Amino acid sequence: MKRLFQSSLEVAVSCACIAAAASAAGRFKSPAGCYEVAFEELERKTYSKGEHQRDLNHTSYIKYRISFYRSGQPEAIAVVEYHDVYGWEKNSKATPLKDLFEAILWSPKEDFAVLDEEGWVRAPGAPDRRAVALSPGLPWSVAPFRLAEMVWADALRVIGNAHNDCDYAVEEFDGRTGETRAIKEAESPIGYEIRKVIGRQVLMHKLLDNCKTEDSERGFLPECLSLNLDTMQTTVVPCDASP
Repeated sequence: MKRLFQSSLEVAVSCACIAAAASAAGRFKSPAGCYEVAFEELERKTYSKGEHQRDLNHTSYIKYRISFYRSGQPEAIAVVEYHDVYGWEKNSKATPLKDLFEAILWSPKEDFAVLDEEGWVRAPGAPDRRAVALSPGLPWSVAPFRLAEMVWADALRVIGNAHNDCDYAVEEFDGRTGETRAIKEAESPIGYEIRKVIGRQVLMHKLLDNCKTEDSERGFLPECLSLNLDTMQTTVVPCDASP
């Protein structure tokens, strides 16, 4: 289900820029050709297995400066630091730059890009990523992005599951503002998640999170809701019905 919902909205990808015939040396070209991405190594740290066991934050990594350029242009329009945290095992290897680049999620018209999570030790939950604004009209630069099983509402807004251990919510990241808001807020042990997308309708299920108790299970009543991506309004629907 990881990438199921990304293809539910067919958005024509277009660029106002004129892409160069080829990327500059050492740069990777974005899928639509609007931007180029360069990685510059800033720091490299290797820890032993013993050091990692004494402190879980002591995990081998390479810190990069990631620069985004308009295709063919010399000046970066956005710069962010990123840690490739790849582990302490003897045979652990740093992630190839090509793989780091290919893990970047691009919004449909490349108004912003979302870096992959860095891989530090943390509690289970939604991926801990960051969005980087690229379009000059956006009033933000870097913003938290913690969504999974995503569906694009339009070129700038994306809906997804934001699940943590006792916090199951459906949220929207708005690329116009760089802010995240709850579509269905978690009320532990009650939570919500996206289950199905058909056309412009998203079916959400109410469920119990990992902090459920026997009492909450006995009193739980299933419920399903349909979210209209055009109006962003939700309605209660039968759980056995398609949205």
